[in-house]
Amino acid sequence: MPWVDCQLEMYEMESIAPSVRKKLRAVLKPLSLNIWTTPMILIITALAISTVGITSYQIVKNLILKQLQEKALLQIRLGTDEIDQWLARHSSEVQTLANTYIVRSCNWSAMKPYLQAEVKRIGEHHISLSLPNGIYYTTYGASGYNKDRDFIQKALLGQVNVSDPFISRTSDVPLVAISSPIRRNYDTATPPIGVLTGNLQVKLVAQVVNRLHYGSGSYAFALDSRGETIIHPNPAMMSTVDKPRPIFLKSPNPYIAALAERMIDKQQGIQLIPIENTDKYVAYAPLKEVNWSIALIIPRQNIESQLMPLNLLTLILGSILLIAMIIAWRQMELSEQAKMQVVLLSQQQKTLQNQSEQLEQTLRELQETQIQLVQKEKMSSLGQLVAGVAHEINNPVSFIYGNLTPAREYIQNLIGFLQLYQKHYPNPVAEIENHSTAIELDFLIEDLPKLLTSMQSGANRIKEIVLSLRNFYRLDEAEMKKVNIHDGIDSTLLILEHRLKATTQHPKIAVIREYADLPPIECYPGQMNQVFMNILANAIDALEESMIEHPQIRVQTQSIDTEQVKITITDNGVGIPENIHSQLFNPFFTTKPVGKGTGLGLSISYQIITEKHRGKLQCISFPGEGTEFAMEIPIHQKRADSD
Repeated sequence: MPWVDCQLEMYEMESIAPSVRKKLRAVLKPLSLNIWTTPMILIITALAISTVGITSYQIVKNLILKQLQEKALLQIRLGTDEIDQWLARHSSEVQTLANTYIVRSCNWSAMKPYLQAEVKRIGEHHISLSLPNGIYYTTYGASGYNKDRDFIQKALLGQVNVSDPFISRTSDVPLVAISSPIRRNYDTATPPIGVLTGNLQVKLVAQVVNRLHYGSGSYAFALDSRGETIIHPNPAMMSTVDKPRPIFLKSPNPYIAALAERMIDKQQGIQLIPIENTDKYVAYAPLKEVNWSIALIIPRQNIESQLMPLNLLTLILGSILLIAMIIAWRQMELSEQAKMQVVLLSQQQKTLQNQSEQLEQTLRELQETQIQLVQKEKMSSLGQLVAGVAHEINNPVSFIYGNLTPAREYIQNLIGFLQLYQKHYPNPVAEIENHSTAIELDFLIEDLPKLLTSMQSGANRIKEIVLSLRNFYRLDEAEMKKVNIHDGIDSTLLILEHRLKATTQHPKIAVIREYADLPPIECYPGQMNQVFMNILANAIDALEESMIEHPQIRVQTQSIDTEQVKITITDNGVGIPENIHSQLFNPFFTTKPVGKGTGLGLSISYQIITEKHRGKLQCISFPGEGTEFAMEIPIHQKRADSD
């Protein structure tokens, strides 16, 4: 048709490829037969582009908003971690003091100067001794009766506990008490003979909570185990055991009441709820050391204002699309050349769709990169902390270990000298004979070498634990190198040993090692240890939840051929449902409750095995038959692939 040839001549001048001109001819020829086909195609194309644009906008918006919410939730987690560490440190101090010889004497006149010095050292407000009859004494000289206090009653029952805030009856200061039972010996089955209480000022906890902010207008508060506000920017809202305030559970705002109920249940999360006639985000997380929970109130605009660039970009693209539609429609009415614009718009639609897919792929890659960076930073910080602690522990242990041998020689010399003296002077004076009987000299001579042997065994054990910690994190081995893979597995199992022991909730978890004679494996040792830690910790979690009678974990290694090794970690738990097998290695996927799992462990492990080591990671599990994670990695890595 002449008009088609004319149009093609115009596009030939614009250097359109022959394949494109052929497509244009095939499309435009039938369009000339029906004038209504072009408007319909234009309408359908516009709708398709709009749908793709809106869908892409919603996906990107949701991803960005989720990351912003996770950032706000991380802020509250940092606050709870700081308070937990502070409470744990003071709780450890109080328990340590309660087990000292002078405190177990319950002699206040002897204890008082010792505890006053400890108050200055560890920064407590004061320390008090409570006797079973309710009489108590404090380091600043006050005394009275406190058996009605809940934390005293719990400690007399043998429980170390942290109290809700209360008003001191002697100093009239809001305090938090950390109480530990005092026993005559180290047998926890014996009844307490008293209670040692370290009293901390509530304002020290409030300082951490009040530092939590997320932009202008944000503030934080804390609830105790009863749902009462113990820390709040408004002093009129703060509650203590002695002066309770209205609890959030009974708030007329049903959203606040529901939020308080979730906080009391030790849940964590972030949600948008109406507060004071405006929608605000609330990020909340529980404390581990005490039955409290902290929430951060964030004005909605503080988070969603960061979506403005995306909204502006969407508005610009939408405006461009609308203008393009108007121009195309107008040109269609003026000339049949507009029919070709439909084809061009269709090509633009495909381009936009490809760009949308590329954007989604880029976002996924950014998300995976973010996960790796966060995990790498966390492992690096934790590794530095562990290396420092291991170094500090190793110095005194080496000192003790190094002095045990000369101490043994000195004692043997003294014992030999004493025995020589007894041989030549078998009939000592009565005073020496009586003193020998009083100190049980024969038993002392027999038991003292055993005591030194026990001390040497303990020092060896500490050195093994310190070495395992340093081997696990391997900060000095960040580069790829050849290592004995069994050392990494053993170090990880040693770190997790406390979780393998029997408790009141589950029996002891047996570990069966079946190691083959493997050559040194070329790998990233620290990253491989991280994989072992993630999979072994998941296996322990599964066995704890399954409550089977004889839980066990089997670790096997074997050579597949001269180039590959295989490591399998198998538990005899209840297994994993088949419907979630395909999601196990997806980022953020977890079946654990909120606060116990992030869904990153297996995802990171999969990346380390498959991408960093060019290997395979598979999960084989059937309900009721346990779970097996199988790793296959090359013995030798190609450096060029890993760069």
